[in-house]
Amino acid sequence: MPDEDTTDFMLGRLAAEQQFALWHDLVQPLFRVSLDEDAAAAFRAEVQAAPIADALLTRCTSRAQSFQRDMDDVRSSGWDHIVIQHYLGGGFEGLCGDRTVAVEAGDINILDLNGTLRTRATDFSNLTLILPRDRLPVAGSHDLHGRAIGRGSAIAAVIGSHLRSLADHAASLSPREADAALEALCLLMAGSDLREADPRVRAAAGASVHERICAHIDRHLDDPNLSPASIAAACRVSRATLYRLFGFEGGVMAYVAGRRLDRAFTALSRPDDERTTIAQVAYRSGFTSETHFSRSFRVRFAMTPRDARRLAREGRLARQDRYRISGTSPTPRDWVHVMRRLRESF
Repeated sequence: MPDEDTTDFMLGRLAAEQQFALWHDLVQPLFRVSLDEDAAAAFRAEVQAAPIADALLTRCTSRAQSFQRDMDDVRSSGWDHIVIQHYLGGGFEGLCGDRTVAVEAGDINILDLNGTLRTRATDFSNLTLILPRDRLPVAGSHDLHGRAIGRGSAIAAVIGSHLRSLADHAASLSPREADAALEALCLLMAGSDLREADPRVRAAAGASVHERICAHIDRHLDDPNLSPASIAAACRVSRATLYRLFGFEGGVMAYVAGRRLDRAFTALSRPDDERTTIAQVAYRSGFTSETHFSRSFRVRFAMTPRDARRLAREGRLARQDRYRISGTSPTPRDWVHVMRRLRESF
């Protein structure tokens, strides 16, 4: 991989407060970060990132901070990835979903970006690999969020060595070599005791039902009578099953509202369509109140419907917002481009 694909994000020449402000913006796609009040004046951080095939590997060093990711972050970020971390120094503790976690140097820990977390890290240094979910088949049948492979195990040492070698040689790997290196890592992960850790035996069937329900919802978004009862009846599942399958989305009606807002954003982002009023867009997207639509739209996209239409007409609709309206997720390479723009800002 060519050297220009590796991006260094070094903040040392900036004041601590400026460093944290940029750091906060940089990690926003993954986590929201915060500091203790007395830690802001001493904050330091740096990160080096290199795309490896369709994944991203970062080497990071930072002072202590807290990390948070809630369901609003999950829905708005568009990231459907698994994170594999190897802590070289320091660690963290807290909650990943409902699981209590404590990670120390030498551990291999796994995070699922479809899950929530609230953790507190000491000063740390780590390697973080962000890879698409389908790269790691074991993630489809097991709940890996917050799981760790202890530093005392031989497989943790092998995986850690592999990650360190990837970090050292990422810039010189050919595309074929990079793909093979990721496949090797995923085989190592699949061979660990994660497979026996917490199996979700109904995961495959549940995913299939979830997809079928999502397809039904998308076909009926303009129906103002769409409800848990009608969805459950049409898809032949119990309401209890429906609520369980959409627990990570904040509930089935929260998912419906999000999809309706995405459809409305798509309509408002067409700069050549000025004849349709915002009220018409709202009603065609399944909303019965223009006021409720505008308020919900602003919460989801941090702008009003009128702002979205104006920005689209001016060609200034932010790319991170277009991820949602196009139905695609941002990729690790997109994050590198954001990192470069942030770096250029200082």
